Amino acid sequence: MTDVVTLERVLPASASRVFEMISQPQNMVRWWGHEGMIVPEHNLNFSKPGPWYSVMESPDGTRRMVSGEVTEVDPPRFIAFTWAWHDGGPGGPRGTETRVTMEIDEIDQNRAKMILCHYDLGTDSARAGHTKGWLSIFEKLETGLA
Repeated sequence: MTDVVTLERVLPASASRVFEMISQPQNMVRWWGHEGMIVPEHNLNFSKPGPWYSVMESPDGTRRMVSGEVTEVDPPRFIAFTWAWHDGGPGGPRGTETRVTMEIDEIDQNRAKMILCHYDLGTDSARAGHTKGWLSIFEKLETGLA
């Protein structure tokens, strides 16, 4: 058993464009969260180290909050951050902290490979849930870059 989810995707853009999409607040809200979710509240900015949070709202009105700290940024190649859901939604206590890395490798001027690793997930259900979420996010990210 492993406590990490690793996902890899070739995206239809240069490494610098992928980095802009995954680090700049105005771009992040376009792909952040499962398909169908909106991000009504956030301070998403992965272009520099510091705290971040987001409130995601599903079509049925359910709101979930996640927060963390951007710990490392190396444009346009790498972003690392911590991640923890807030129990009971916005305003609830912060749950177990996990770690996420996003590595971007240039293939050519029109394609980049992104490898996402989400560490310290602990349980099969946590790994399954985060895998489903990140795969949905990859789809939204790819659509936004196309």
